[in-house]
Amino acid sequence: MIRGKLLNCPECHGVLVFPNGLSGEIVCKRCGLVISRARASQGFINWTPRWFSNWNEDDSDTLREWLTTLRTVSCQLNLPNFPFREEAARVIRLKSDMFFRSQRFGKNKRGAIAALVYLVLRKYNEMRPLKEICQKLSLDHLLVRKYAWTMNKMIKFRRTFLAKDYLRKYGWKLTSDAELIETGEQLLIGIQKEISGNPISLAAGAFYFVCKSKRMRTSKDEIGEAFYISGRTVYSNEHRIRRLMSMKGFKL
Repeated sequence: MIRGKLLNCPECHGVLVFPNGLSGEIVCKRCGLVISRARASQGFINWTPRWFSNWNEDDSDTLREWLTTLRTVSCQLNLPNFPFREEAARVIRLKSDMFFRSQRFGKNKRGAIAALVYLVLRKYNEMRPLKEICQKLSLDHLLVRKYAWTMNKMIKFRRTFLAKDYLRKYGWKLTSDAELIETGEQLLIGIQKEISGNPISLAAGAFYFVCKSKRMRTSKDEIGEAFYISGRTVYSNEHRIRRLMSMKGFKL
C-alpha cells in the first residue's frame, strides 16, 4: 500500500512492495522487478543487516541489471531474502569486475545468476538439485552446470559459517536484546566441541534454550520460521543442548 493506493507491476501486474527497512526501491513482490527508488524510512533500526541487493546511488547500470535479475530469479525460486539472496548479492558486488568482464556470463545473466544461487545454496548446506533450479527457470541445466563450475573456480566458495554466525544473522529478527544474542553465542562456543550438526539448527536450538532459560514466551515455531527450519527441528536441537548441559554441568 503506497500513499493509500495499491500499485501494480507493469510487467507481471503483481503487487509492488517496499522491502522492510530499506532505503531503496519499490519492487514487485511477484517477479522482483525494480520499479523506482523509495524514500528512506527514518525509523529504521541501526542493527538491521545491510541489504546488498538494494541499489545504491553510485551503482552502475550493469550492476543494477544483475541485481534486478537476481531479484527475479529469487522470487521464481521462492528463495528467502536471508541468507541466500543477500549472500548472492554480496558476492555480485564483491566480484563485480570478474562477473562483468565475462562475456559468457554477460550474454546469459539468468544462467549466471542461477549458477551463483546454486553455489550459495550449497555453501549454506541447502542441497537443492541444479536440475530443479533450472526447470523452475526454464534454463539448460548442462549450461548452468558449466557456469557453476567456472564460477566456483573464480570465486572459491570455501568459507564455512558457524552456528554463532547464523544465530546473529537470524536471531535479530526475533529480539533486539543484544545480551540474549551474546548469551546464545557463548553457549554455542562452550558446546561446540561436544555437539555437532547443522549449524542453523544448532543456532536455533541454542536460541530456544536461552529463551526458555530466561522464561521468555518465544515458541519453537516462531524461532523455526525465523531460522527457516521446522519447529520440530528447533525443539529436537534444544533438547540435545539441554541434555548436554545437564550431563556436563555446563552453565550459562
